[in-house]
Amino acid sequence: MEREKLGRDRRIGSGEEIGETLRTGRAVRSEFFSLRYRLGEGPPRVAFLAGRKVGRATRRNRARRVLREAFRTSHVDVGGIAALVFIATESAATADYHEVKRSVAAALRRAADQAG
Repeated sequence: MEREKLGRDRRIGSGEEIGETLRTGRAVRSEFFSLRYRLGEGPPRVAFLAGRKVGRATRRNRARRVLREAFRTSHVDVGGIAALVFIATESAATADYHEVKRSVAAALRRAADQAG
């Protein structure tokens, strides 16, 4: 079975695009993250953020890594969404991966429903 990839072409590379999504995007909140998204043509480009509130570098890296893997393995159709920005909370760094994955899938479904 071939692994699904979240390559560089699917990631948001510029701070401008992240800033625009944070300013103008809609929000979905979870215990482990806040999701901001912008409507438009897909497939969506994605960014994963973790601020210093999450903890030191190792905790921030783990939080981003867990969110990225949960998104990568979720099989939710997010058509109609151009950009997704996941912002990790403090609890994301210590949470069980399966809980985060369920939360990511639920948030993506809510965003896709709102996108129409």
